[in-house]
Amino acid sequence: MNPKIIFSGLILFTLSIFGVFSFSQVGQGPPSSPPKLPMNIPPPPSFSSIASKAGKFQIVSAEYYSQDEKAYLYKRLVKYDTTTGDAWILHSKLSEAGEQRKWIPLITE
Repeated sequence: MNPKIIFSGLILFTLSIFGVFSFSQVGQGPPSSPPKLPMNIPPPPSFSSIASKAGKFQIVSAEYYSQDEKAYLYKRLVKYDTTTGDAWILHSKLSEAGEQRKWIPLITE
């Protein structure tokens, strides 16, 4: 037998099987029950005001865009002292010893 005829017959058989299965799926209606939700959904975040939280220091996530030609989104952690009004930004720097993080005072000019 010719290998081209065998190959084309195999392709035709495979396509007909896929066609039968696809038509059997069309006749089915919607499922009888809604989909199951995951069981381990975390609680929603709290967006209450900073003033209502107790404690001397508040840590806030801040995002801002650079003023460069191509804007870049920076994300920083800001530590705020609620008693004095002082603030610090967490700065991380890569060096030979690894990543070094330190709080740098936020000053206004």
